[in-house]
Amino acid sequence: MMRMLVVVQTAISLGVGEQVFLTGSSEELGRWHVSAVPMTRTADTRWEATVSLRTAEPVEFKVTRGSWETEEVDAQGKLMTNHVLRPVEGGAVEIRVAGWKDDRLAKVKPGITGDYRRLPQIHSKFLDRDRDVIVWFPPGYDARPTKRYPVLYMHDGRQVFDPSTSTWGKDWQVDELAQDMILNGELEPFIVVAADCTDERFDEYSPARKGDAYLRFLVEELKPLVDATWRTEPERAAIAGSSMGGLISFYAAWKRPDVYFGAACLSPAFADRYDPECFRMVEASRGNLPDLRLFLSCGGAGELEAKLLDGTLKMANVLKGMGFPEKNLAVRIESWAEHNEEAWARMTPHWLRFLFGRPQIPETDPGTRKKE
Repeated sequence: MMRMLVVVQTAISLGVGEQVFLTGSSEELGRWHVSAVPMTRTADTRWEATVSLRTAEPVEFKVTRGSWETEEVDAQGKLMTNHVLRPVEGGAVEIRVAGWKDDRLAKVKPGITGDYRRLPQIHSKFLDRDRDVIVWFPPGYDARPTKRYPVLYMHDGRQVFDPSTSTWGKDWQVDELAQDMILNGELEPFIVVAADCTDERFDEYSPARKGDAYLRFLVEELKPLVDATWRTEPERAAIAGSSMGGLISFYAAWKRPDVYFGAACLSPAFADRYDPECFRMVEASRGNLPDLRLFLSCGGAGELEAKLLDGTLKMANVLKGMGFPEKNLAVRIESWAEHNEEAWARMTPHWLRFLFGRPQIPETDPGTRKKE
C-alpha cells in the first residue's frame, strides 16, 4: 500500500455541515461512487484526506461536495477534467477548487423538448437499486393512434434530455435533435426510453460484474413494460450509451441480437482496465456473426479519451478482420472530442441517422400537450 495526502483548497469557505469528498477510478477511491472518500476540514478553506493505493498505476479522481450536482468547476464555470494522482509513498498533492457546479446550474434552463412521461423508481428483481426512467415520444405520437414505433433504449437517463440534471450541465440533446430530424424527414419517428444510472453504475454497466443482471432488467422487465404500455414495434429496439454505457450497449446488442437491431457506443470502455469481456465475446463469435448495426465513436483529447480510443480502434479492427459487414459498421473518430456530454451531444445526429435515418415525408408537428 502507498499512502498519499490529498489536500483541497477551496476559493471560499463552505458553510456549517458542508463536506468535501474525493471519488476516482480505483477501488480505493470508490470506482466513481460520488462520495467515496470524505475529507476533513483542517482550516477555513483547507480539506485533507489520506488515501491508500495498492499499485503505482496512476488514478483519476474528482472533487465533489457529495453529489454530481456539486462537483468542482474552474473559474469560468467549466467542469474540470479528471485530476490524475500518481502514487508515491508518502507523497502529497494539492488541488485548488475555484467553484462548484451547482452555482453554475442555477443559470442552466431546465426542461425536456417534446412530450414525455417519467416512471419513478422502477424496481428490478435482478438489481439492488431502483431507478427513474423517462419515456420520450416522437412528434405526432398522439395524433396517429394506430401507428407503432421502434424504441431506442439509453443509459444514464439524467444525461440524455435535460441539461439541469446532467452531470456536466450539458445533455446529449436527444430530445431537441430527434424532434427536429424527425420533422424534417431525416429520421423515422421513434420512442426513447432513458433509464437512469445508480451508485452501482460501474458494476451494472460492466459485463464481467453485474452486466448480465442489468441486461435482464432491460430485456425481461423494462422492455415488456414499455411494449405493454405504449405503441411500440416490439421487434425493433436499439440501444445507446457512452463510456461504460457504451460498453454495456455493445455487450447487450451483441449478446441479444434477437432484441436489439443496433447499438451506438460512444467512447466505449473497451480498455482492459475496465472490462475485456466484449473482446472475448466477439472472438467467440467467429463464423457466426450477429446481424447488427454498430456505431462506434471516440475522441482523442484528454488522457481518458485517448486511452479509450485505442480500445475503440482495436474493436473496429477486430470486427473488420472477422468480416463484419461494412454497411452495418460505422466508426467515427473525432480527435478534438473529450470525454464529456458536450462531445457526445455533437455526435448525436450522426448515430441517430445511422440507426433511424431513412427518406420519408416530413412529419407534421401536431403541437404539444401539457406535460405531467
